[in-house]
Amino acid sequence: MGNTKVLAAVYGPREVRSMGKQQFDECIIQCQMSRIAASQGERLKRPTDQRTRAMSQHIAGVFHAAIRKSKYPGSQIDIYLQVLQADGGVMSACINASTLALIHAGVEVVDYVVSCTASMNKQTPILDVTNQETNTGCELTTAILPNKGSIVYLDTAHTVHRDQFEEVMDLAMAGCQQVYEAMHREVESYLEDKHAIMSHR
Repeated sequence: MGNTKVLAAVYGPREVRSMGKQQFDECIIQCQMSRIAASQGERLKRPTDQRTRAMSQHIAGVFHAAIRKSKYPGSQIDIYLQVLQADGGVMSACINASTLALIHAGVEVVDYVVSCTASMNKQTPILDVTNQETNTGCELTTAILPNKGSIVYLDTAHTVHRDQFEEVMDLAMAGCQQVYEAMHREVESYLEDKHAIMSHR
């Protein structure tokens, strides 16, 4: 999204590696996120720092609400994310990339998960926030199941004034809907192309 670039890959459903984690009635969702050294314009001591691990846990939690876990009992699904370039909205980009990767992998979901960031800059609401815009104002990140109308993730990077929260939230929700429409078009186009290729074999 914007100048933020993320690679996503999904492996599974596959056998649970640790028997201690195995759940026989549904599957385990795991996420591992890493950043290349220059993804934030500075060298990181470790590609997976504490904040990155926390984001990985949040993303796994988000997709617990979206994946039909009962379809894959006793198995696990692993989401791998690599942030190539970060200029704001990293969490949203990771969630959106994960959604597309899951669909591409054929994992059954109850709905798309789409995410967007919004902020307030000098009384002006803005969408798809950059790092510079985050540093000068609040940042609200939300993720929704657009067809179900459910919010599955909500976070603020800085304090959002009560008088501004509703306006920023409404903008973020509208942004999520735009992301959903764009993603849905791309998925439909991909599935049509895939069907056309398969029918000619």
